[in-house]
Amino acid sequence: MNQRRRITTAHGFSHRWVLSCLLALLIPIRSPVPSRGDVIVLANRTGHEVPLKFTPLTGQVQHVRLAIGENLPLYLDGKAEIAFSSAGRARQYVLDANCAYYFGRGSGGAIDLQKIGLGEDGTLAEGRTLPGTASRTPVKTISVKVLVDDEEPGRRLVWERRLRHRVEAASAVFGKYFRTRFEVVATDTWNSNNATTDFFETLAEFEREVKPAPAQLAIGFTSQWTMFRGRTHMAGTRGPMHPYILAREANPQVGEVERLEYLIHELGHFMGAAHSPEADSVMRPILGDKLAGRQNFRIQLDPVNSLAVAIISDEMRRRELSSVSELDVNTRKRLGQIYLELARALPDDPAAPRYAQLVRSEANSPVVVAAKHVLERIVGKAMENRALPTAKGNEPGTLVRRQGDELTEHLVREAARAAFEQPDQVQRQAFLLAIVACLGGGEPLANYPPTRNMLAALEDPSEQVVRRTVVGRPTLKARPDLLQHFLTSSLLAATVGIEPAYTAGIAKEMADAKTASGFSFADLAAGRAGARFALAVLNKKLRLEDIAESFSVSSYLPDLADLPEQLPAKEFAERYGTTSDPRFQREIEAIDRRILALPGYPPQKVAPH
Repeated sequence: MNQRRRITTAHGFSHRWVLSCLLALLIPIRSPVPSRGDVIVLANRTGHEVPLKFTPLTGQVQHVRLAIGENLPLYLDGKAEIAFSSAGRARQYVLDANCAYYFGRGSGGAIDLQKIGLGEDGTLAEGRTLPGTASRTPVKTISVKVLVDDEEPGRRLVWERRLRHRVEAASAVFGKYFRTRFEVVATDTWNSNNATTDFFETLAEFEREVKPAPAQLAIGFTSQWTMFRGRTHMAGTRGPMHPYILAREANPQVGEVERLEYLIHELGHFMGAAHSPEADSVMRPILGDKLAGRQNFRIQLDPVNSLAVAIISDEMRRRELSSVSELDVNTRKRLGQIYLELARALPDDPAAPRYAQLVRSEANSPVVVAAKHVLERIVGKAMENRALPTAKGNEPGTLVRRQGDELTEHLVREAARAAFEQPDQVQRQAFLLAIVACLGGGEPLANYPPTRNMLAALEDPSEQVVRRTVVGRPTLKARPDLLQHFLTSSLLAATVGIEPAYTAGIAKEMADAKTASGFSFADLAAGRAGARFALAVLNKKLRLEDIAESFSVSSYLPDLADLPEQLPAKEFAERYGTTSDPRFQREIEAIDRRILALPGYPPQKVAPH
């Protein structure tokens, strides 16, 4: 009889800017199309090869023969079904996304599958909706610069060949399981201080002396020290995506296979692996135990770290990342759960707790917590508004559903009222973040740091669907596009400053001039008005109490009817030259004067002549 069921967790099982914002604004303002990306790791602890059928709920069926001791990441979108045979009986299960499972034998010798408990709370079991576009390139290439210090005894030709071969061998492991390869693009030398004997002091020296360019990662091999008895650092780095790794090269008692294992261990840290309690994992805390030289020993990561590295490498293929803080908020949430479980398994080891801190979700930051409260309040008000009739009834005083500019004014006032109840140090930021998220202005920036993670922390995908449905169609000056420009620039000004927000607005319009939409001074004015509004809120020139009482579109957005729009690039050049032309600058200055003269802002003091 087929058995198709969910697998429960094995509880006792022991065991990772301004420029981008400007580029974001070059994209026409519209909701981004999210993509999906998930990982499931299967481990074989049966002592025999396990044939199986792996069926993603969306995607291609895979027939896999899981080798003895192998830990295999499988990439998919969401959940999957798995089928295999055990003692002549067919077994079938549904597997959760972003989890690890192992095949083992029960007391009767029958093979079965068990989930490894990694702190999951069920919120990501269906999968992750990631920013960016799923890469069409099956392998991510990370460029490497290899260096030796002045104590290296070999000729350049000799050490280059030796170290290139080692990096290639390590790269093969990551390419096979994680669709990531390391490619040596440069070699060089550096002078190490003979007086330094502490490993981390030498690592710091290496970081000061060496620039990774033209590569993403610099790997230094030092022959500075003689080896001492007892535990000593053979290699090290500072954590995931840190662009420096340092390894010792000066011990003739350490063979090439062990040197390769050290390198894979550190590249594992670079890719997000922490230390593991499993004795056959390359991520065990202490290497140099001669295991790597044994026949049939497989240099590989354990299933838990395989899951962490696969999750990170999958996202690295989608877009350029320079730090773990740029990972999607749901990715960081799952990694945090994994690292905390590894920390429990190795309570005296500092790696996993440090990595958990690095990927700490912004969902717990004071600003996001406050913004969540504000967003919940205004979405609730939007739901109340949606329940109202669209036309007045016969009874006097009947409320009518707010739409357009009136809807915008209503929700902004309610947001200010809710934000005023939050702690003083975060209430203004929470107000801006919540109105941008609620009214839709954050969506053009949803794929770009630092706004991406804050916006993602506010809502899960299902909450976004509800919010977009109930809010309706708010506008400024009866135009939803002007509202989007206003809000997007507000968020940019609040996160990176008003001048970058201004620059981004101009860059977007110059890009639009080359398309059918053309250059719009009205769009530009709406963006500049939004940036000015955000700055005044943050600087307390506008009080939340006043916004809650009397916010109106006409108070913070000037009349735009006479501003030129839909200008093709040729006509723009004829009338205004370039963005540095005095004619264009005069238009910008005139727009800024209109904004500063709006009734919502305090009167400008005029300096005496």
